[in-house]
Amino acid sequence: MNAPIDTAVSAPPLDLERLGRYLEAHAPGFRGLRKAERLVGGNSNPIWRLEAGSGHYILRTQPAGELLKSAHALDREARILGALRHSDVPVPRLRVLCNDLDVVGVQFYLMDFVDGVVHRHVGLPEVQPARRRAVYEAAIDNLVAIHRTDVDALGLRDFGRAGNYFERQLHRWTQQYRAAMPEGSASMDCLIGRIEALVPREAHPVVLLHGDSRLDNLMFDAAGERVIAVLDWELSTLGHPLADLGQFLGVQELPHDYLLPGLRGVDRAALGLPTQDELAGRYLRAMDMDPQTDMRFHKAFAMFRQAAMSAGLRRRAALGTAVAESARAFGDTMDVFAQAGLDILDPSAACPQTWRTT
Repeated sequence: MNAPIDTAVSAPPLDLERLGRYLEAHAPGFRGLRKAERLVGGNSNPIWRLEAGSGHYILRTQPAGELLKSAHALDREARILGALRHSDVPVPRLRVLCNDLDVVGVQFYLMDFVDGVVHRHVGLPEVQPARRRAVYEAAIDNLVAIHRTDVDALGLRDFGRAGNYFERQLHRWTQQYRAAMPEGSASMDCLIGRIEALVPREAHPVVLLHGDSRLDNLMFDAAGERVIAVLDWELSTLGHPLADLGQFLGVQELPHDYLLPGLRGVDRAALGLPTQDELAGRYLRAMDMDPQTDMRFHKAFAMFRQAAMSAGLRRRAALGTAVAESARAFGDTMDVFAQAGLDILDPSAACPQTWRTT
């Protein structure tokens, strides 16, 4: 029981006896830690499934090693889980957030294990074609529920700044990308230049954003059609509602054979999948927004953010601090995200061989 579990380089070693003592003292209802199993998946924070006398739980930790500024913010994620506990947005129950680095060496939190279905592929190959539309409609309705939460009632008004969301996010993620890849990338620099020219600067609604709105960050019931838990709130903040919708739709623009499979070139009708216009229209009508809103900028912006995150993965892989084996592969294909963003904005426009904004 005293021996640490074998882990990847970036995951902190768990001393089960020490961890168990801490959880019994600080996590309500927790008793009798028996086993910790490292779960595969995710490139940001290590995840463990704990088996205890009191039940099953999920332990989410920061990675070991050097962390980028403002990354791996488990305290923000834990705050959201606590705030949404009794809202219309389903989340696992948070048991405890630990900032004591003497326990496992990094910040972590414990939440209840939720037994459900996660759809990893946007094409839903494991779902019968006649049921695929219902899965997507449930996901869109869940996004509406997140954006309709009352941030004041939840005590989240200070969770992010009120205005200029895209302008601020562009600055933040451009800095992250350049810190991770000082040598630059022609396609990424070109995408940044085009986004800079299109950033909307007018006033916008401010809502709670998930920050990484994707099908595989939702857990569905056994039938696969009702959302029972929204996962991975690490990037949550306050901001423009179309940022989340752009993320949800943007990842569908990726190639179908990419590491994060998309639907580019796929016959949606043949697969029983709703079109992007149908998904966007359902969301926009529910939010009392113009159903004809052009989503190209928002989708391209989502691809820019994903590309910047991939650059960070590439850096962590080079430093030997990546959380998952897939981190280097995602990092090395950063340009796939950047090119997807460029294609969304204008597939006929060519980028210069070198393009670096100041």
